Amino acid sequence: MKKKSVLLLGVLLLTLAGCSSDDNIVDPIYLVGEWEAAHHSNNPDVFDSADLWPFTFNFDGTGTGPIGTGTFRYEVNGKRITLHLMNIETYYGRTVFQYDIESYSIDEMEWEEIPDQYWNDSGYGLHLKFYRK
Repeated sequence: MKKKSVLLLGVLLLTLAGCSSDDNIVDPIYLVGEWEAAHHSNNPDVFDSADLWPFTFNFDGTGTGPIGTGTFRYEVNGKRITLHLMNIETYYGRTVFQYDIESYSIDEMEWEEIPDQYWNDSGYGLHLKFYRK
């Protein structure tokens, strides 16, 4: 009987631990796969928001998309994703792009570009809404 009680308590603790979540952490596994991103720019003269942008995120932390030469490394830290351009010196004066992940699920996610000294609030800031292909 004692073994059953300990086993039941263990299962209960694991269940409770599995149910808790931290709203400030995005599991990178959600990114892996092929996506299409609808985008909206603070500067529509520079970025046409009528087309969809294809992105692919791989398990190994690399990806492809419509920035630079099309290849990047990515990292997820909490709700921030950072794209490091590969095989290129700069793209619009930058080699690193950062976004806050505003919402995510298995089929959709939304990102907001984080301004920096080159890309400011009145610049080209992008809002991306992704749909899984």
